[in-house]
Amino acid sequence: MPTDSSEPPDGLSLDSKSVSLGEIDDAEIRAALSSSEPLDRQRGIAACEARVETNVDAVRPLLDAVASAVADDNAPVALRAISVLDTVAESDPATLEGHTAALVGAVDSEIVDVQLTGATVLGKLAVSRPALVAPHVPAVIDAVRATELDTEPQDFGDVVADAVTRRTLRDHEEEERKRRISARRTLGNVVVAIAEAKPQSIVDAVPDLITLLDDEDPTIAGGAVDALAELAAANPTAVAPATDRLVDCLDRDSAVVRARTVRAVGHLGDAATVSHLRTAAADDPDADVRELAAETANYIADAS
Repeated sequence: MPTDSSEPPDGLSLDSKSVSLGEIDDAEIRAALSSSEPLDRQRGIAACEARVETNVDAVRPLLDAVASAVADDNAPVALRAISVLDTVAESDPATLEGHTAALVGAVDSEIVDVQLTGATVLGKLAVSRPALVAPHVPAVIDAVRATELDTEPQDFGDVVADAVTRRTLRDHEEEERKRRISARRTLGNVVVAIAEAKPQSIVDAVPDLITLLDDEDPTIAGGAVDALAELAAANPTAVAPATDRLVDCLDRDSAVVRARTVRAVGHLGDAATVSHLRTAAADDPDADVRELAAETANYIADAS
């Protein structure tokens, strides 16, 4: 079971500033991080924090152990390990080559704050060093799919009789839900960032992206459309299998998704989509979407 326990033993402060660089050597840190005791692991990651705050180079020999700690089922250990990797990434993101998979693994965590924090660091890397994240796009998409939320949050009325307790549980559930939504959307943005920077790297992910077009969250569906649009601009043939599913998105409730879909269809340049775009140009409830659809239909027709 995940645990958030962070109480230090008597006489041991877990404040990273209290752990001097000379107090714990590499071997002791590795032993602490591999210990079965959560407090030992917290002590080990605190020592890594102390090192990275003082000198990023001092923690480089321990990056494999820190990366492994990201998967710790103790929330403070996992979060602080991600923080160390984040600090390293800000100083020299290339150093995380070979360790990015640990951050990808964090987004599957049952601990919502670990999921969100890992997604945030991946988002930074997707912008600063997209080549480090690009190989992991399928795993990122899997994480988005795996964390799709129920449209209705749990009510707890069938398991808790007390109204105050039910309200407290609902409030907690809603806050956690918001953080999971934020994590999913951050991961969606990671995929779009990779598609913008290295569109050819997501060719094999097209089937996975297609599955996201039906996501209940329009931000996720719109992000999948954007990623397909970026690839279509560079390689329309690779996105051709998604044509029918993209056309279906012209009927989504979200005007933003529909507008993004028109852009993606335009990059495909398939003459078979012109009639659908003409329909959108005539019937879409949003004036901007109608205008964009008409322009795109004319562009594809003229080029055909």
